[in-house]
Amino acid sequence: MFNLTPIVKNLLFINVVMFLVPQLILPNHNSFVEYFGLRYVFSSSFFPTQLISYALIHANWSHLFSNMFGLLIFGPILEQTLGSKRFLLFYFITAVGAGIIYSIIHYLEVYPFVEAAQSYLQRPGAEAFAQLLSNYDGTVYQAYLVFIDEFARNNNSIEFQEKSKEIVESLIFMRESTPMVGASGAVFGIMLGFGYLYPNLQMMLLFPPIPVRAKYLVGFYAIYALYSAVERVPGDNVAHYAHLGGMLVAFLLIRYWKISSNYY
Repeated sequence: MFNLTPIVKNLLFINVVMFLVPQLILPNHNSFVEYFGLRYVFSSSFFPTQLISYALIHANWSHLFSNMFGLLIFGPILEQTLGSKRFLLFYFITAVGAGIIYSIIHYLEVYPFVEAAQSYLQRPGAEAFAQLLSNYDGTVYQAYLVFIDEFARNNNSIEFQEKSKEIVESLIFMRESTPMVGASGAVFGIMLGFGYLYPNLQMMLLFPPIPVRAKYLVGFYAIYALYSAVERVPGDNVAHYAHLGGMLVAFLLIRYWKISSNYY
């Protein structure tokens, strides 16, 4: 059914192995994800090698399946066009580029909160606590509404102040230490490369089963990723900026390599 090319086949194998083996040999799979996932750039747990390793591990089965399915659909034709060596280079350059762009955006999002949170720890108070959580995440704010109300009635209570500081410290830890994993940046880069080189190639969607040109399919994913990144829904933990970063790096790389296709 699928014409598997050498690099795509090996990448599929490596990603599946990197997902299965830790689950079989480690008592806690999450420790593997946390160690090799891409961390906040100023986190004590950040290592430059994470810019590569994060793209080879996945959080769960659905995460793995969606990325490998995209690689399976778009990868073989792009590998045949670029050649195996250049395709492999393309894969990891887009993965690293997506990780760097995500890290920059993540820093711009995280640093203001961390700075405000550190300031709060020096001067805790009910009103400041409510404002900080409101700015952090609407879902988190709703989860602590009861505590916020009680804190407002006991603003001078040392117990409530200390409890609020514990909550803020946990939020700082979550913002700084939650790792980003998955091949999505590279896969979105491959998708962009496919759509750029074969814009009018007809593809059949699964749901609904209708034909669509590659340029429209890729354009839809790009617009959706941009919308989701800007209008982030509370609780959404998808790294949309990594998807967009992979696409941007792929576009620049193809333009730099001056690659063209005979298929229009």
